[in-house]
Amino acid sequence: MSVRGSSRAGLGNLVSEAFALLGASRRLRRSLYLWVGIGLVLTEGFTIPVAALHDSASIVPLALGAAGAWAVASLFLVGGTPLLRTADGTRVDHYGLPNGISAIRAWLSFPLMLCAVLTLPGSLSLYLWCSVGGAAGMLDFVDGYVARRFGPLTELGKALDPAMDVLFFGLAAVGGWLVGVAPGWLAAGILIRYFGPFLLTPFIFLAGRRPELVHTVWGRRNTAAIGLVLFILMIVRLSAGPVNTVALIIAPPLLLPTLVLHSIALVRRTAEAPRVA
Repeated sequence: MSVRGSSRAGLGNLVSEAFALLGASRRLRRSLYLWVGIGLVLTEGFTIPVAALHDSASIVPLALGAAGAWAVASLFLVGGTPLLRTADGTRVDHYGLPNGISAIRAWLSFPLMLCAVLTLPGSLSLYLWCSVGGAAGMLDFVDGYVARRFGPLTELGKALDPAMDVLFFGLAAVGGWLVGVAPGWLAAGILIRYFGPFLLTPFIFLAGRRPELVHTVWGRRNTAAIGLVLFILMIVRLSAGPVNTVALIIAPPLLLPTLVLHSIALVRRTAEAPRVA
C-alpha cells in the first residue's frame, strides 16, 4: 500500500476508517457489493466445474476453499477503501473498473491453481491453465490502461496492482511449473522476484523506513517481460516444443536486465525513504 496517507494510522485505524467510509456512502457500498459479487461468481463458477471434472466428492470442500480464498482476496478491496482518493486527495465514492480488474486476478488465482494441481481428463489441466491463466495475466496490462484512459486513478489502484502481481505471478510460477510451461529454475526466479521484496518489507518498516509500496518503472517492465516469456512458453508447451531450450534462450536477456534495474530502483527508493520514530 502507499503509505503517504495511511502510514501514520495503525492497521486498526485503517480498518475502522474503511467501515466508516462504507457506512457513510451508499454508492460506495453498492460498488463494493458489485465487485465482490462478480468475484464470487468467477471464483465459484470456475472452481466447481474443475472440481467436478476431478472428482465429484471434492466439489463441496473445494467450493468451501474457493469461498475462503474469495473472502481473503475481497479484504484487499475492503481494507483499501481509505485509499480511494486521487493524487490531490479527492475522495472517490466507487471502486472503479481498474481496481475491479486488478482484483479479478486475485479471485481467479485459487481455481487456476486447482487446474495445475488436480488430475483432470487428458490435457485439460494444461489447456485451462493456459487459456484462463493467459487471459487473466493480460488483465495486468488492461487495468493500468483503463485507469489512465478512463479513470479513476486512485491511491488504492497504485497499491492494489503490485499486490495482485505478487499473488498472481507467484502462483503462475508454481502453476506453470506444475503443468510444464515453466522450468523449475524460471519458476523459482519468478517467486524470488515477487516474494523477496514482499518478505523484506516488514524488516524495512522495522528499521523505520517508509518507502512507497508501489510499482517502479522497471518493475512494470519486468512484469511485462515475465508475462511475455510465460506467454511464449505456453505456446511452445501447447505445441509440444522444447520448453527448457526456449526458456534458456528468451528468459535471461528479457528478464535479467529489467530485474537488475528494478532492484536498483527499490534500493534507491528505500535509502531515500523518510524515517519515522
